[in-house]
Amino acid sequence: MTVPNSTHGEIRFRGQKVAKVVNITMETQRATLDTTGIGDMDDEFAYGKRTTSGSAVVRYRIDDQPTVDLMNRIFDDGEQLDDLEMVIHKGSSRKLSGPVLINSQGIGQSLGESVSVNISFVISGKPSRAF
Repeated sequence: MTVPNSTHGEIRFRGQKVAKVVNITMETQRATLDTTGIGDMDDEFAYGKRTTSGSAVVRYRIDDQPTVDLMNRIFDDGEQLDDLEMVIHKGSSRKLSGPVLINSQGIGQSLGESVSVNISFVISGKPSRAF
């Protein structure tokens, strides 16, 4: 299990940055499958599917309409995937990214024109590798 932590990142919607992301935690898990044969005395395993998920805080201004629209998409009933990408910056030139689905969110705090929203997300498919 890998757990990259970062202090900042961004959410891109249709290729354009729409929100700053801080306090990012992301975890990649790879299932193990039991391949032990009948009569074998010791367990044997093989790798299975990989799942990458995490949490973060999205910060934006209440007059930033593209981000407000993005945050309201959780209330849509459609099943079509959004063109969202989470980018986690790891130093000056390294980043970890992948297509993302936001599967939970909640208001963390609001101060004047600024809003912080706690989100949970999953990456659809294989994330880029840049540890």
